[in-house]
Amino acid sequence: MTLRLVSMLVIALLPVFAPAAELTTAQRLELLERRVNRITELTMELDEVRRENRQLRGSIESLGNEIEQLKRKQRDIYIDMDQRLSAGQGADEVAAPAVAASVAAQAGTSAPVERAVAAVDPARVDRAQVQAEYQAAYDLLSPQQKRYEDAAKAFAVFLQKYPQDELAPNAQYWLGESHYVSQHNAEALQAFEVVVSRYPDSTKAPGALFKIGRLQQAAGNNDAARASYEKVLRDYPDSPAAGLARQRLEQSGR
Repeated sequence: MTLRLVSMLVIALLPVFAPAAELTTAQRLELLERRVNRITELTMELDEVRRENRQLRGSIESLGNEIEQLKRKQRDIYIDMDQRLSAGQGADEVAAPAVAASVAAQAGTSAPVERAVAAVDPARVDRAQVQAEYQAAYDLLSPQQKRYEDAAKAFAVFLQKYPQDELAPNAQYWLGESHYVSQHNAEALQAFEVVVSRYPDSTKAPGALFKIGRLQQAAGNNDAARASYEKVLRDYPDSPAAGLARQRLEQSGR
C-alpha cells in the first residue's frame, strides 16, 4: 500500500512539469494548487499508513505476550488438574519444609539428569529424608515456583536413589508430568508408559494412562489415543481419570 501511494505521488507531480504554454497564468496556478492539494492528501495518507503499521507492530507484540501468558496459564491449569486428580486418588504428598528447601536448591543446580546416583539400601532408608526429598521435587511443580525442568531433574534423582520406595510410582508419574507441562512430549510419554507398565496397581496408573492418550492424540495418533482411553475405562472404571477419558471418547465421536 505504501508503494502505491508513492507511485501516485510521482504521477501527481508529472503534470506540474509538463508543457503548459497554452494555459493562462491563472489556469496554471489553479492546476498547481490542485496538484499541491493532491500531494498533501497523498502525504497524509502515507502518514496514516505508517501510523497503522506502527499500531500493527504494537498489536503483534501484544499478542505475542498474551500467547506466552496463555501458555503459562495452561501449564498452571495442567498442574492444578493433576493435583486435584491426585487428591482424588489418595496421593500422599507430605510436608517437610526444612529439608525440602535444601533438596529443592540442589535440584536447581546445573547437574544433568544423567548423572549417576547410587541407590540407597532400603534397609537403611530414612523415611523422613525420603519424604522430604519427594516433597521438595513436588513443590517445584507448584504454581508458585513453576520450575518444571528442575522438578524433572529432582524426580529423576529420587527414582535413582529410591527405585523400590513406595513413593516411586508417584515420583515416576510426576517425572512424566514435569516433561508434559514443558512440552517435552517424547520424554513425558516414556515416563507415563513406565508408570503403567511397572506400577499398574498404583493410584497414578489411571492418570498416567489418560495422559498417554492425550499425548497420542496430540501427535495425531487418534486410534492409539482411543485405545488408551478405552483401557482407562476398562481397567480403572472407578478412577477420576475414567471420567476424563469418557469425555475424550465422547468428543471424538466414540
